[in-house]
Amino acid sequence: MNTLKTDLYEVCNDVAIGFTGWSFESGKFKYKSLKHTDLIVHLGFSFEHDTTPVYPSINIFNKRISKLSKQILGVDGYVSIVNMQVIAHTLNYTPERLRTGFWIVRSKGNSQVAVQSNQSLEDGTIDVANAYSVLASIMKDAIAFIEDHYDLSSENKLLSGLPAKYTTRHVNSPYDQQEKMKGVMLCLARILCGDFDFVERYRSDAFETIFPKRTLELDKIIAALPALKRRYAETGIVI
Repeated sequence: MNTLKTDLYEVCNDVAIGFTGWSFESGKFKYKSLKHTDLIVHLGFSFEHDTTPVYPSINIFNKRISKLSKQILGVDGYVSIVNMQVIAHTLNYTPERLRTGFWIVRSKGNSQVAVQSNQSLEDGTIDVANAYSVLASIMKDAIAFIEDHYDLSSENKLLSGLPAKYTTRHVNSPYDQQEKMKGVMLCLARILCGDFDFVERYRSDAFETIFPKRTLELDKIIAALPALKRRYAETGIVI
């Protein structure tokens, strides 16, 4: 007997076929045609009792950033993450009532799910039978955002153009592309572009952020700068 997960993954595979270069793998839509970077639309699936929430995000995975992060920090990471509910006011294709997140269920008549307080059960859920058009709309919005906010013509232009600049839908959803681990990854992106000074500026008190900085990770990067600078001087690349 099929589960909601198997049925929904079949729908997602069908959705991916409609977008050139995209595939569906392990709960995510992926575009892997670029040599240096994978584009990912993460759907936030979490299956339980034939229900799952859907909170899409746009994730940019640069292969050299990943390698450098693992080398210096011992962890992997995305160079850019944008939660689509934060940019809900800019979306054009996703049904308006679903732009800040929703639930997919096997059958609304037989499911009990907790939805956001500002949504009714009817507004906040869809049956898996109706998921194709909604997920295709999410993909259209995600691809449009990627095309508008990232320069994919070269790896250097992508990295040097970070962070992606956009407005957020609500004061309680702050612009966070230089916050926490995103700020750390931004420092690594600048280093790959040959800017070795940015991380120290970012680490300083003069560079203001909303949330406390990840000083442990930043200090590890700063400690690695001499070796990175030598490698860059000798080869023209960091990694």
